[in-house]
Amino acid sequence: MLRLSPVPGPRQTATRERASALMIQPRRTLVGLWISWLLTLLASFIAGRTHRHWWDGARLDLRMISCLLLVVAAWTAWWWMRGTRFRSALLLVAIGMSLGFYGDSHVGDRFWWPPFPHKIVGGIVFYGLGHLAYVAACIFIRRQAGLTGGRRWWLPIVAWQLVALAGWAIVALSSDKEPGLRIPTLLYTLLVAATPGFSTALAVQRPAFRAMAVGGALFLISDILLAWQLFHESFAGIDELTWINYGGGEMLIVYGAILGIAHAIAAGRDPAHRDVESSATTRRATFGQPHRAD
Repeated sequence: MLRLSPVPGPRQTATRERASALMIQPRRTLVGLWISWLLTLLASFIAGRTHRHWWDGARLDLRMISCLLLVVAAWTAWWWMRGTRFRSALLLVAIGMSLGFYGDSHVGDRFWWPPFPHKIVGGIVFYGLGHLAYVAACIFIRRQAGLTGGRRWWLPIVAWQLVALAGWAIVALSSDKEPGLRIPTLLYTLLVAATPGFSTALAVQRPAFRAMAVGGALFLISDILLAWQLFHESFAGIDELTWINYGGGEMLIVYGAILGIAHAIAAGRDPAHRDVESSATTRRATFGQPHRAD
C-alpha cells in the first residue's frame, strides 16, 4: 500500500535555516549589550549613594549610557531582522527607544535643542512620540502575525487607560502644585498607558510578548512616580525607585519585542514566508514522494 508523505522542500528548509540564523547571529551582541546595560544601571545607583561630587555627577551620565545601550540593542535587532516582514515593527521600536533616549537627555540637561519653557515638557514630547512608535509597532505585529481583534484585543487597551486615569487623578488632583501641567501630564499618562495596553493585547494571543507588556507596565509606574515628584514632595528613595521601573521598563519593552518577534519567526509565523511554505506544502501533498507503509 502506497501513501504520500510530505517531505520538507528546499524553500521550507531554507526558511527555517534563515529563521535559526536570525536568532543565533545577534544573540551574543544582544546579550553583551544587556549585561552592559545592567552593570551601567547598577553603577549609577552606587554612584548616587557615595555622596562624592564627581561620582554624584556621574550618576546621571551612567543612566544616560544605560539608555543608549538599549538604543544600540534595538537598532542591532532591526539590522539583523530587516529581511523579515517584522522589520517595520522593529524599526518603530528602535525609533521609539531613540526618542526616549533623547527625552532622557533633554530632561537631564544633556541636550538643549529644541528649547522648551519647562524641561519636563520637552521630555513629555519626546517620550510621547516614542510611545506612539511603540504602539505603531504593536499594530504592525498584530497585522503581520494575523492576530484577531474584538474583545481580546480591545479590553486590555481600555483597562490600562482606566488604570492610568486613576493613577493620574490620585497624584495630580490631590495637589495644588503645578496646575498648568495637569492637562499635559494627563494626556501623556494616557499615551504611556497605550504601550502596556497594546502590548498586553499582543500577549493575550501571543504569550511570547508578555515581557514587553510587563515593560510597558513598569514604564507607566515610573511615570506615576515622576508625576508624584512633580506634584508632591519627594520621599527617600523615590529617584532610585523611579529609575528601577523606568530602566527595567525600557529594557523589557525593547528585549520583549525582540524576543516576541524572534519567537514568531522561529515558529514559522512570519507572513513573508507563509505563502511560500503553503504552496510548497500543497505541491508536496499532491506530488509527494511515495514510500511503502509498514
